[in-house]
Amino acid sequence: MGVGKSTAGRALAALLRWDFEDTDALVEREQGCSVEEIFRTVGEGRFREAEWAALCSLKGRTRLVVATGGGLFLGVAQRAFLRGQGLSCWLDAPLELVAGRVDDGGARPLWPTDDPLSRRAFFERRRAAYALADIRIDASIGGAEELARAIEAAKHSLCR
Repeated sequence: MGVGKSTAGRALAALLRWDFEDTDALVEREQGCSVEEIFRTVGEGRFREAEWAALCSLKGRTRLVVATGGGLFLGVAQRAFLRGQGLSCWLDAPLELVAGRVDDGGARPLWPTDDPLSRRAFFERRRAAYALADIRIDASIGGAEELARAIEAAKHSLCR
């Protein structure tokens, strides 16, 4: 959350000349409302079901960069699915950078806004799952283009 997955994903897709999909955008199109509205009206569980369906709809597509919601990679089945389809990349950023971006941006339904200890716990729980990604990129190295080039270089070194 807040590391620039969608922006860097679009830049990576452009660099590779691949297609780009964002699971949050797919869910919003399918449901006809925003992620925030889905959380508010039907809850996180229904959002996760829609998110999983959106991811599964991409099965078998090639030459595709996918930006997933921050919670999608937490599920064991979802991680296995992603592994079976290609490489996963964790854009790792310090809590301070994430908090600054999330606090200045749009609504994030699960982000603990008031309690620094809850915020730290939320952040650390997710990091443990993200560490299972195939590639780790320091998201504080620069903008979307720099991140895209770093991901492409890491992908290239893994696929030799």
